[in-house]
Amino acid sequence: MRTHGMCLAMVLATVAMPTMPMTATAQDLRPESLKLYGGTYSPDCGNAGAPQVRIAADGLQISASGKNVSTPARMDSYTSFGGAPTSAVPEGYKVEFIGDDFSLYVFEDAKGMYVPLEGYVPSATAVIGGPAMKSRFGRCAGT
Repeated sequence: MRTHGMCLAMVLATVAMPTMPMTATAQDLRPESLKLYGGTYSPDCGNAGAPQVRIAADGLQISASGKNVSTPARMDSYTSFGGAPTSAVPEGYKVEFIGDDFSLYVFEDAKGMYVPLEGYVPSATAVIGGPAMKSRFGRCAGT
């Protein structure tokens, strides 16, 4: 009985202990990634009313017409693409910025760096609308 009582006490103590969340922290977001690939991306950088994607240390944000969807930026990844570890890496892929609710991918081609939304961030449709999802969100100068 004494052994049973000690085991029960240990189980109860373990259950009562707070658990640490198993999520990544912003410490996994490399400053050089933000310097190289962070900033504002838009289909029309000269138009303040155009939809925008923002990649910054304080989070990832997609906005248009006063609406936005955002998530904390937790980490970046250069070595994987998408949720499956065996997913093929598309041509031009540079980095994935991973947030709690969505990720943003930065690609580069002959026109420069861009962030695609269609097929990558479905939650952005409610913010920027279906047609804008197909737009090329190029990196704006000075960001």
